[in-house]
Amino acid sequence: MTPVSVLLGDEQAVLREGVAALLLGTHRFDVVGGTGDGRELVRMALRLQPRLLIFDCAMRGLSGLEAARRLGPRCPETRMLCLSAYDDSRWVRAAIDAGAHGYVLKRDGYGVLSEGIEAVLKARYFVSPDIGHVLVDGLRRRAGASAMGMGAALSTREREVTQLFAEGLSTRQIAERLHVSVKTVGTHREHIMSKLGLQGIAQLTRYALREGLTVLEPGMPDQDG
Repeated sequence: MTPVSVLLGDEQAVLREGVAALLLGTHRFDVVGGTGDGRELVRMALRLQPRLLIFDCAMRGLSGLEAARRLGPRCPETRMLCLSAYDDSRWVRAAIDAGAHGYVLKRDGYGVLSEGIEAVLKARYFVSPDIGHVLVDGLRRRAGASAMGMGAALSTREREVTQLFAEGLSTRQIAERLHVSVKTVGTHREHIMSKLGLQGIAQLTRYALREGLTVLEPGMPDQDG
């Protein structure tokens, strides 16, 4: 039987190595790579086209959720499982919305992770038993937001700009990172604020945290744990 190719995305190298060791020990999986950088994860997945992607919400450079959102349409054969420390409805909803097929908590044992892997590889969806109830809560919250007529969906670049503003970067720093002009970043910010009906970076940051675009508060270090 051909081994299942697996790509790992998590900022914590020790966690990546631990999961890799567990998977390799079964002789059923082939861990083809791993990284703690969201942008690198996208590049690796596009190149390797793994059968399974296990990723965390929190990654430097680009959030794991945004990476999954970008990879879904371009890696149609890749099943995606989010392995996260966050157990509330916003993260589960954000992961599923981003294209994840499963959501497992880091506090769960390997048995739950293994069950989740088997489920998503069989084209099913899986959520850790401990947090199944949050899906109901998430659906209720979503229905309420729809009824209130929340702002229009952001584009891929607008989500990226939102993440970077929320993580404390200035307009000039964002322009340098994205290789665009300061004016272009300013235009994106105006469109984002208008679409979402927000005023100021504080509200934008709260939105980004709530929607899973970032897990970093402004000023927090963006580096390997």
